[in-house]
Amino acid sequence: MMDRYLRLDKNQRLPFIMTLHLLACRKCRTQVRLLSLAEKVAAGPLKIPVPLDDTTITAVLKQIGTTYPATRNPISLEKWIVSGILMIVFLLIFGVITNNASSQELLIAFYLMFAVLVTGYCALFIGCNMDFFVKKIETFKSGPYEHSGFLVH
Repeated sequence: MMDRYLRLDKNQRLPFIMTLHLLACRKCRTQVRLLSLAEKVAAGPLKIPVPLDDTTITAVLKQIGTTYPATRNPISLEKWIVSGILMIVFLLIFGVITNNASSQELLIAFYLMFAVLVTGYCALFIGCNMDFFVKKIETFKSGPYEHSGFLVH
């Protein structure tokens, strides 16, 4: 029931069955109350103003930087794209060169291997650069004019 509650949009009405469950289940009711309280606290303004030149901010940032190093992708997108194109070109050249000297069974095996390699490479590329693709999807979802104040229908 908590999964269904967490899937609801903010300020969406509770379904009747969920309301009945919350009335009957003390544990879920407590969790919902605590979640609502946490949301109010998180949405409220900070009560303690801290000057930007304070040394504690610098100390915290240094500690975060040393404790949790940035997990950047060690392979850049350019290297992924160049190596993928090179892989496809070399596999195509190999296929053209060996086309006349090979039997049909060997060619089928080669092209199946070619398909598996390209598919695996694409899957690795997307998996290793997931944050890039998620950001791009979010950009397309929000639309190009949403931030400028224009509404496009």
